[in-house]
Amino acid sequence: MHWPRPVPSYNEWPMKLQPFWIVVTTLAASLCCRGQSTDTLRFDIGAVDRSADPCQDFYQYACGGWLKRNAIPPDQSYWAVFQQMRDLNQKRVAAILDHAVQEPQSANQQRVGDYYSSCRDEQGLEKQDLTALRPELDKITSIQNSGDLANELARLHGFGADALFGVYADQKLEDSSQVIAYLDQSGLNLPEPGYYTSDEPESVKARAGYRTHLEKVFELAGDSPADAKAEAEAVLKIEGMLAQAELTPVERRDRKLWYHEMTLAQLQELAPAFPWKVYFSAIKLNPDATLNVAEPKYMQAVNAVVATLPVDSWRQYLRWELLRAATPALPERFREAEFDFYDRTLRGVKSEPSREKQCTELTSRDLGEAVGQEYVGRYFPASSKAQVLEMAERVRTALRADMQQASWMSPATRKEAVRKLDLVHIMIGYPERWRDYLQLTIKRGDALGNSFRAQEFEFQRQLKKIGQPVDQGEFYELPQSVSGYHDNPLNVVVFTAGILQPPFFDPQMDDAIGFGLAGAVMGHELSHAFDDNGHLFDGEGNMRNWWTPDDAAHYNERAACFVRQYSAYPVVDDVKVNGQLTLGENIADNGGLQLAHMAFASHPHSSDEIDGYTPEQRFFLGWAQWRCMNITDQRARELARNDAHSPGKYRVNGVVSNMAAFAQAYKCKKGDKMVNAEPCRVW
Repeated sequence: MHWPRPVPSYNEWPMKLQPFWIVVTTLAASLCCRGQSTDTLRFDIGAVDRSADPCQDFYQYACGGWLKRNAIPPDQSYWAVFQQMRDLNQKRVAAILDHAVQEPQSANQQRVGDYYSSCRDEQGLEKQDLTALRPELDKITSIQNSGDLANELARLHGFGADALFGVYADQKLEDSSQVIAYLDQSGLNLPEPGYYTSDEPESVKARAGYRTHLEKVFELAGDSPADAKAEAEAVLKIEGMLAQAELTPVERRDRKLWYHEMTLAQLQELAPAFPWKVYFSAIKLNPDATLNVAEPKYMQAVNAVVATLPVDSWRQYLRWELLRAATPALPERFREAEFDFYDRTLRGVKSEPSREKQCTELTSRDLGEAVGQEYVGRYFPASSKAQVLEMAERVRTALRADMQQASWMSPATRKEAVRKLDLVHIMIGYPERWRDYLQLTIKRGDALGNSFRAQEFEFQRQLKKIGQPVDQGEFYELPQSVSGYHDNPLNVVVFTAGILQPPFFDPQMDDAIGFGLAGAVMGHELSHAFDDNGHLFDGEGNMRNWWTPDDAAHYNERAACFVRQYSAYPVVDDVKVNGQLTLGENIADNGGLQLAHMAFASHPHSSDEIDGYTPEQRFFLGWAQWRCMNITDQRARELARNDAHSPGKYRVNGVVSNMAAFAQAYKCKKGDKMVNAEPCRVW
């Protein structure tokens, strides 16, 4: 189940649309940087392409050597420095899991070991085939009416499926101290609504491939080719109708567009064909108070499909959703089919990850903090946490100083901004309280049951938050993941233990690299508290626009500069960066590096060169090296449509070309490509 909380800067696609094995840390085949060992990573001066001109293409200059040496591994659609970190973390987690299998020393380690061992028992999965899933498939076959549909949807949502719509817990936007139920769009299995509605050749091709994939999965489940064809058509009919009503990725950037408080009675009036009371009773939720019906238009589409389509269409749609949710614990033929479409066809990936990698990811997905607690104990010392906090406070100080001199801010808005900045809670490494898995039953030899019980455990854990005090210390990413994010309703900035490893954070590296890399991302996340979404929330996390109209106009004028700049950048063939979709992240990238540079420059540091580079030059190399990336054309096209982040090349060149400090460091002149004639800047 995808909980639409903050999207980390380095996690580019929604949970549902990922292949099942890519959940916490993206997988990779090997660490392949020259001079890098297999158990650590460091900033690599050998990545520099000294034949390139830094003033014409700084990305090529900073990353050219890395790009040449780092081909995309066969089980990946792209490969980047932060992917290498994820791969290293995945190897560390795998070692933790192997130890839990062989020598469990606690109840949590026993659960982790039993889950991992069961997942890796491929002979057992093949022998069991669909036997364990048959009772669930039979329940779907027996559906006769909308009440049966509601009950089965509740069951599938508990298993982790996003069928038809999503239900989760989140804060009330005008009173962030309250947690309410959210009813949101869902139900699609292609990357974004345009894949169903667009007549562009790539979308048409993707739909055809998806149809073929659906037919294949139904045949793998035992259906005849003729039946599979009709069943695939039923699924596409439902998902196509839902896609017509979904907000696009650009529209989802506007938080107000998916927040509409309603009572249960109002929801029933909006979509009367669906028995909401039956559904809520089945998931053990009593929505007496208001709930957020995120997108009323989408719920009207839900009403239309329920009211107009025959019961048999729903049976096929739910069978598909069940099969996809169960795929991680099904025989290889199902996993191979999933990989073949979602990775080989859509993203250009050449080979499926090993079962060991898949099960490492799945164990983290379902027992994440039990695994994370072990990871933190081994790889994140208290000294690192203290050093990171000190760095983050220096960046906060830089932002506070920048606010004081921001010419586009009125005194009233500046006062509110500084207050909000002071209230930002910075959380480092791991949550204040570890998750309790005492009520989760894991049985060795029951991979499918373990997966479903773990998903049900998490689904109910989320729903139990409704009506309870907000947990200010909860992490929405796992400690072992490579993640950082800002959350508006909580007003927190979070960096996980998994990202606070070399080369991102390296206690042995000079401050120039440290602030150009980790410091810039800290500034990136802090600046999100004050962007076009962040300014809608005050210091307590309540939705309240505290900008004056003039301030908003000034901000929008500066933001438009970024839209123009990034919209001109080519991605692949005739596809360009969507400057509106990527606006928030582009502003954060630019602001983050500006703030990190202020924090670095404001403290005394040696002027000595290292490896032939001044501290100022190394600062920008640190920023650039985090973005080095090779990517398949297929994946690049997909991300251009639905990812809020620009490609790595433009996260480097787009930012440095706006900074006078970069031009000074590398002696770039007016007219050089890395010197914008009209630089864009907010912070």
